[in-house]
Amino acid sequence: MVFGGLMGTTSGVAGGLAATDPKLVPYGAMTATFYTGVGCLLGPSVLFLTVNAIF
Repeated sequence: MVFGGLMGTTSGVAGGLAATDPKLVPYGAMTATFYTGVGCLLGPSVLFLTVNAIF
């Protein structure tokens, strides 16, 4: 969850878009969900490889 939260949470994005333009909420929620999934999948691997390269 920490890595996925780098881009933004689904509820935060949906809330922000609902305050500006409610028609954009589904698109923002899908985008935030995609980035959260990518962050949760790639974040630990990238962090491991970075730390492994440094040490």
